[in-house]
Amino acid sequence: MFWTMLNNTATCQLMTFFIGITQVCFMPAPVGDCDTCCPRDDVIDIQYKLFTRENPIYHDSIIPGDKRALYATRFSTSRPTVIYLYGFSEAVTGASTTMLKSAFLRNGDYNFIAVDWSRLIVFPWYISAVRNTRYMGMRLADFVEFLNSTGVPAKYLHVIGFSLGAEAAGFAGKILQSRDGKLKLGRITGLDPAYPGYNLGGQENHLARGDAIFVDVLHTNPGIFGFPDPIGDVDFYPNSGQWIQPGCWFDELVKNRELSYFYGCSHNRAWRLYVESIGNPRGFPATLCRDWTSATASCSFEVDGYMGFGAELPAKGKMYLLTNDKPPFARNGP
Repeated sequence: MFWTMLNNTATCQLMTFFIGITQVCFMPAPVGDCDTCCPRDDVIDIQYKLFTRENPIYHDSIIPGDKRALYATRFSTSRPTVIYLYGFSEAVTGASTTMLKSAFLRNGDYNFIAVDWSRLIVFPWYISAVRNTRYMGMRLADFVEFLNSTGVPAKYLHVIGFSLGAEAAGFAGKILQSRDGKLKLGRITGLDPAYPGYNLGGQENHLARGDAIFVDVLHTNPGIFGFPDPIGDVDFYPNSGQWIQPGCWFDELVKNRELSYFYGCSHNRAWRLYVESIGNPRGFPATLCRDWTSATASCSFEVDGYMGFGAELPAKGKMYLLTNDKPPFARNGP
C-alpha cells in the first residue's frame, strides 16, 4: 500500500542533476512492466520534438498518427530528416542532443527530430532501460510508418543513436522489416552502441548490419560501455580501438581543461566526434584493415572512407583512424 502510494506520486516524477556539464535524469523507480515499476505512458514517456532552422531553440511537438497536427508544425517533406535518440540517463536538453541539433542546422536545412525518452532510460535503472530499448524500437517503428504515410519514405530517414539509443534504433529497423519487408530505414548511425546487456543472443539482440540500408558504427569505448565487435556495414575504430580515448585519462583531462567531460569521457567521445564530422565530413579519413596491428605494420594507410557524417556506401568492414586528444579532434581541417 505504501509503495502504491509512492508509485502514484513522487516515485514516478523525473528529476535531474548535473555531473560536470552532463545532465543526468533520475527517478526513484523505473518505468516498465515489473510489479514495482511506474507504468508506461507513451504520451509522457516518448515525445518527438522537432527543430528546424525556423525554430532552432523551441521545439514543435509531433504527435504520432496525427497528420493534421504534423502539418501545423514546421516539418517539411522537402527537407532531409534526422531522428536522434540519446543514451542512458540523458535528457533532451543535454549536451549530445543540443550539439548534434546545432551542428545539423548549421550544416543544412534539416528536420531534426529529438526523441525525448528520458523516463524509459532513467538513472539508476539500467536493466529496465535495456528492456525499454525494445519497447522504444517498437514505438519508433510506428513513428517511421507514420512519417512514411505522410510522404517521407523510410529509406530517406537517417536515425542516429548514442549508446542505448543506438540499440533502440536497431530494434526499430528490425521491427519495421518484420512488419513489412518493403519498409527499411535508409541509414542508422550507431554512436558507441551500448554493450552491457546486449552481448548475448546474436544480432537479433543488438544493432546489426541489415537493420537499415546502411549501418555505420563508431566504437570509442569498446568492451566497457560500448560494443567491441564490428556489427555494422562499416565499423570505425578511432585510435586503434582503445577503450580509453586520447585525452580521457585524468591527467590529460586536467591538462586540456576538459574535466567537464570526465563522466563517460571515452563513451561520449563518439557523439563529440560525430558532431565535428557534420561540419567537416572529410575530417576523419580512415583506412580499411583487419586489425590495428596490421594497419600500422603490414598495411599502408590509404583513405578507404570517412568516419562520421561523411561515411557512405559502399564503405564496409573495419576501419581505423587517428584523432587529436582535444577539439578539434579531426586531423584534417575543414
